This record gives sequence, structure tokens and C-alpha cells, in this order.
Amino acid sequence: MADRASGGAVDFITKRCHIHGRFGDKVYRRKRNGELWVYDYEYKPHYTPTVLSRRFVNITKEFSRITNPQQVGYKPLSHRFFYYTPYFVYPGQYKFTCRDFFKIVIAREYKVEINDISLNMYLTKRKMFDMNCELGKSYEIKCKIGDELYCQRQVIVIDPEADLEQVYIDWYAEHLEEVLEAPDPRFRCIKLYHRGIEPPAWINSFWGKTETGIVFRSHKFKRFMYSRQSYEHAHNASTDYFYLSLKRITDCWGATSLDFKLVLKKYCWWWFDDNYRKTEKIVKVHNLWSKLVFRAGGILGFDLEELSPENWLPGVETLGDLLEVCGMGKYGLSEEECNVRIFTTEGTESTENVM
Repeated sequence: MADRASGGAVDFITKRCHIHGRFGDKVYRRKRNGELWVYDYEYKPHYTPTVLSRRFVNITKEFSRITNPQQVGYKPLSHRFFYYTPYFVYPGQYKFTCRDFFKIVIAREYKVEINDISLNMYLTKRKMFDMNCELGKSYEIKCKIGDELYCQRQVIVIDPEADLEQVYIDWYAEHLEEVLEAPDPRFRCIKLYHRGIEPPAWINSFWGKTETGIVFRSHKFKRFMYSRQSYEHAHNASTDYFYLSLKRITDCWGATSLDFKLVLKKYCWWWFDDNYRKTEKIVKVHNLWSKLVFRAGGILGFDLEELSPENWLPGVETLGDLLEVCGMGKYGLSEEECNVRIFTTEGTESTENVM
């Protein structure tokens, strides 16, 4: 990009391109009449977790336990989890966004039924639906277009002393099969507001660094760029622990036996087949090794900064021991393969080509 020092790139972007969202210290929006609206960016720290945001976390934990984004059917399954799981709340006043709660896309008049109460309400996707939730009550809320059911949600008020996470765990233990077998709630997709930079028609794309940030291309949308702020990659205690531990884990990998490397490579392919779609960007055996050791270290409470072949994870001598500590299946490995020792007692063997 041209003339960074003089600000020519920034001037070109702000004057010739359509900017959606933040760029530099300004936020760019378009009003419905097409008029450009620019205002100063004001940093707002992320809000502390709420009862409703914790619902999202608990649902995500549950369906991530049985699937992942690489598996076929992930999106319909996530739709079922978020639609059929009740809202567990403590007593109090709550505001639900109509877009997420009622799946509102088109603004119009709807009939809202709360248990035995019926109301005609004009709802838009950004409108808030207020509810006063009383202790010991359960609310069945139906949103209808005329007499036809459009959306149905359930709000259950729990005791103020109850553990919210445990309430969701207990509910899934009883109703998981119902959620998995329920039909896919097919609501119209909500149009997303993509934030980024669109160049003029005579430019296909551009990328590079300016004094206000870094511009890079989108691989999903043609002629669309994103921007982010330049920043220093300062380490904190967590990242320092990760990098120091990863070096120790890599050194231990070089000291593992040849038989162990070959069996773990076989296990990696079978594990990858069962957990991810086949793509060119595959998880290599060393990535899986690091994942297993990090998980085992956390479960055993072992300081991985002190890890070495001589100061190894306690009680973990074979591949089977490592998989058992991590809570992972064997994926078809024989008993003999699971009993392969991680380290040999007669020195180490280097086999970089196994990776």
C-alpha cells in the first residue's frame, strides 16, 4: 500500500472505500437512507457473565462434548440445543432480545402467549422482551403469527441458591435424547452485518500495513477486507507457561521410543478420522502428543515447566496410561499397542521422519 508515512493509504481508504465498522479510532456506519455516519470509537470492557450469557456457555459445553464444527450435522445440532434447552434463571427482571429469543426476522405484529395470558405485540429483532420471573414458576411462552405457532420457548425459575451450571448438567442428563431426536427448528437465517472494508469497483483487493492498523483479505467474501489494530505481542504468565512447557514437551517427544511414535501415529489417524473432516490441514502426530501431555499435566496437577524424561508424569508409563488419564478412547488399538512404553530404558531414539 502506497505512502504509509504520509498517511496516503489511510486517506485513500477513508475517502474512496466503503468502511463498515471500526477503522483506526473511528467507527463508520451507514444509515438506512445511505448517509454516512462516523463517530469516535470508545472502548467498552466486556461485561461480566450474566445468567443469560452463562446459558450460552453451558449449552456450548454440552453439544461440544458430542460433536465439533468439523463434523457433518454440527449446525443443525447446535440449532436444536439452543432452541429446545429451557432458559434457567434466578428470580428477577430479565430482558430477552427478540432476535434470539423469538427468532424474529420480520418486524410485524405477533400474538405472544405467556402461560394463560395472551398479548398482541409489535416485535422487531432488536426489540427487548421484558419478563418478571417469580420464584418457583415455569413460563411457557409461545409466539404466533395469527393462530399459527412461530416459536415456543420455556423459562424456568430456579432457587437463588442453586448452582446454575449444575442445573443445566442435570437437565441434559434427563433430556439429552429428546434434544437429539427433536426436529430441526428451521428459522430464516438472520442477515449478518459484516464489518470490514470494500474497495472501489476498479480495485479487486489490497492488503498491507497502515499507521492505523493492518488490512488483510477475506477468503470467504470477494472484494472484502478486514482490518485490525497493530499491537505488541507481550507475553503474560499464561503464555510464558505455555511456551516454556511446550519446549519441554517437544524435548520429551524426541526422547520417546520408536515403537511409541509409530503407534501414536496410527492412533492419530484414527482419532483424526473420528473427530475431524478430512482436509489438507490435518493434525499431525506431534500436535496430538502436545495436546495429550498438556491435558494430562492439568489433570494430574503436574508442573510442565519441570517436565523431562527423567521427571515424567507420575503413573504414566504407556500409551494406554496416557489415554486413560486424558479420558480418551482407544480407537481400535490393541492391548499390546496400548502397553507400548513411552520411553525406553536403554537411551532414546530420534525419528524426526515419523512426524
